[in-house]
Amino acid sequence: MEPQKHLAGPVTGQIEELSKGIQALEETLARFKALDSNFHEMQYLIYSYVEKIKEGLVLIQDEMVIWANRAGCDILGYQLEEVINKSAIEFAHPRYRRQLSARFAMVQAGDEIPAGVLWPFLTKTREIKYVRPFSYRVMYMGRPAIMSFFYDVTEDKKLQEELSMRSEMLDLVSDSVFLIDMVGNIKYVNKAVCQSLGYTQDEITNMSVIDINPDELKRKAEIRVKTVSSEKEGRFKTVHVRKNGSRMPVDVRIKVIKRGDQQFILGVVREIIPEGIQEI
Repeated sequence: MEPQKHLAGPVTGQIEELSKGIQALEETLARFKALDSNFHEMQYLIYSYVEKIKEGLVLIQDEMVIWANRAGCDILGYQLEEVINKSAIEFAHPRYRRQLSARFAMVQAGDEIPAGVLWPFLTKTREIKYVRPFSYRVMYMGRPAIMSFFYDVTEDKKLQEELSMRSEMLDLVSDSVFLIDMVGNIKYVNKAVCQSLGYTQDEITNMSVIDINPDELKRKAEIRVKTVSSEKEGRFKTVHVRKNGSRMPVDVRIKVIKRGDQQFILGVVREIIPEGIQEI
């Protein structure tokens, strides 16, 4: 019986070591399971995010669309299966495809290029959509690729073109035209304002309409800004002060207008020519 006692010690020790090893493996496995769960949760969060954002997101490699999110497909009017493994260049307006191809090659090669340039793309119905992309070089399957974020700026571009056209038309008007916010800050003037007052566009759009009134009329000008009516047009005579300090009597018409949710004061100003002086 004595030899068996000698064997019990080593066997018991081995069992204890094995038990500790199994416990350590179970703890490690539990950590891996938690890590795997966290990883899948992160995957789900990322997927949910890229599918819910309004900006388009597309992965491009060798000019081919590898993946796109829902917003990217919706902007151009396609289903996901209609864009995957298709040439990204073919979605651009034909006139700009060569330039876009060169741009993709530069990004994929790692060159830095100006961000946010507008590009015209064609929707599935052949409508032109202007998008502003931000593209970055990434690695996909061990090779360089392009991750591009983009959003639709078609309506903004139309608005800018409309405002530009209106601005050009107003610059042809001989009367001075002011656009002022509801506290008197000058937001826009046409060329006639700059010519009559002697200020540059940048100078005067950093001023208040109160600033161009003489000291004795500033208080009255403040009251007019505060009490201008959205119901009817106001008309009055006053004096404006030029940059060189000289005074100019003017006839003013003002009216409240709306641009979206904002209100502005539109003012049309005409210099009063003294009697006996012929206007040229």
